[in-house]
Amino acid sequence: MAHWSENAQRLQVQEYRPRRSEALEAYLPQEPAVCLFLLPHGRTDAIARQSEALYQQFSVFCARLHPESVVAILTSPPDAARLLPFLEKELRFQLWVAVKIASESSLPALIPNRHAALLILTRYRRSLVHTKTRIQYTYCPACGRTTKDYGGKKHVYHEYGTLMSDVWRDIEVDLRTRDGCEPVVDRLRDLFGLPPYKTLFLYDLHEWAQVESDLGDRVRETLFSHRGYETEANPLPFGSRLINDDCLHALREIPDNSVDFCFADPPYNLRKKYDHWNDDVDSRAYFAWCDQWLGQLARVLKPGRTLAVLNIPLWAVRHYQYLAQQLEFQTWIAWDALSFPVRMIMPAHYAILCFSKGTPRVPPGLTESAERQYLTPLAENYCLRASCIKRRRALRVQDHDMLSDLWHDIHRLKHNSRRVDHPCQLPPMLMRRLIALFTKPGEIVLDCFNGAGTTTLVAHQMGRRFIGIELSKQYHELALQRHELVAQGLDPFGKQDSVPTAKNSPVPRLPKQKYLVSKKTLQLEVKRVANILGRLPTREEVQTLGRYPIELYDKYFLSWGEACAAARTTGMSDLPPHLRQDTKEQLALGFDE
Repeated sequence: MAHWSENAQRLQVQEYRPRRSEALEAYLPQEPAVCLFLLPHGRTDAIARQSEALYQQFSVFCARLHPESVVAILTSPPDAARLLPFLEKELRFQLWVAVKIASESSLPALIPNRHAALLILTRYRRSLVHTKTRIQYTYCPACGRTTKDYGGKKHVYHEYGTLMSDVWRDIEVDLRTRDGCEPVVDRLRDLFGLPPYKTLFLYDLHEWAQVESDLGDRVRETLFSHRGYETEANPLPFGSRLINDDCLHALREIPDNSVDFCFADPPYNLRKKYDHWNDDVDSRAYFAWCDQWLGQLARVLKPGRTLAVLNIPLWAVRHYQYLAQQLEFQTWIAWDALSFPVRMIMPAHYAILCFSKGTPRVPPGLTESAERQYLTPLAENYCLRASCIKRRRALRVQDHDMLSDLWHDIHRLKHNSRRVDHPCQLPPMLMRRLIALFTKPGEIVLDCFNGAGTTTLVAHQMGRRFIGIELSKQYHELALQRHELVAQGLDPFGKQDSVPTAKNSPVPRLPKQKYLVSKKTLQLEVKRVANILGRLPTREEVQTLGRYPIELYDKYFLSWGEACAAARTTGMSDLPPHLRQDTKEQLALGFDE
């Protein structure tokens, strides 16, 4: 089993296969229910545009469910994006899970589709109720150690695996058949295996939705021949530049059809501490503003070229609905950005929406080999330990894979030595991959929220022209300084000694200090006291029963919860069970709060 759900009472399965002529309400459960809908594979944007009657059926069905019910829908990202607005009044959105799917033949000019969307919504309005579920550790086929390097923190992780995130790459489903979806069915039976639920109601709509699939076969033939733009590209009246201005004002100064690749990583309206942007405004005002700059990006984009927008999945749905009115959908990339989750079903991924202006050209990165190093991701389960990488290279191990729309090998910046004074910095490798995929050397890259300059710096290094727009003078000046480093042949992303003041979290940063006793030792001491007491100890109990001054805990930890991290779990090894010399340490008693 790839997962383990604590104290789960596995749900029974009641399966239905409604015919097209039947209304879904005929199969409406009367009890608190977990309802899973399986839609067929190949539900493209073209099919989704013709599926309003199907979506209305979902809405009516959900409105009549028991108030404690859960609804899960497994389908393609375009289908999920067009379906979700029909459910907003009846259900509360909880999760958008990216689920790995079996390899399928892709449409022309697109990277292979390797993930589906699993929408999880509830009739109730509170946070999602589910079992604590862990995903089993995976091990590098080259060195035999855990895929991720947990370093000196192994004592604060569980022996079985990490808590589940919203990216399920440990299982693989085949949307073409009911049996191919069994891994998701199996997981949901445990994930929601707690009162008041007893049954998972499974609605297999493969035959019921065949009408839409047949339509898709016809539409697919002309997918890349409609909405064409006859307008020729316009040359820019200026070269590369950084612009310190409001994005809407600056974009209006750029000619129509003049940019080869537009990228946007906007403020997410999630109360981040940016320099000037008010990141907590009414959602209507926020999306009205988003529509304005999205419209401008669509205007300046050259025919056949790509616009990529990065956002959390729920906000990406709204961007999708706007962009689909005037551009051609290309692909929905799921970027699994978190190195490992640390709380229950932790949001770990972002959506990167890719739309083209009319018929898209084949992405240059798929046909040209000069920058293939950015487009061959690390294969599943290979680790990033320097010693293992060196050994694999010496042995010429084939540890890379073909590019797909599920990106798991690029993680957010974790170390302060790689950061500058901006709260939300993208990893340079993400931009290298996007720029290598969608542009050629000498072409123009535009980022209208350039921040500290990651996009334009990478474009500069890769021989592209660039336009970076940034409202904050502070970030604009920082980007200028970093571009000067590139001009001098230096690396603007290299390690630095200074500690940035900006932070992407409300949790305060501890000052640099010399540890008289390591944090690991202190956490294991709390665990020792917990074993004596049979429960998590209080600060006062550790002061009395512990072997180290309580002042060290106050100085080295941000909270007492952090000090108790090892006592709440079992500890883990980075070796698989059959290679461990001493498994007894891994079975040490853990305590839940």
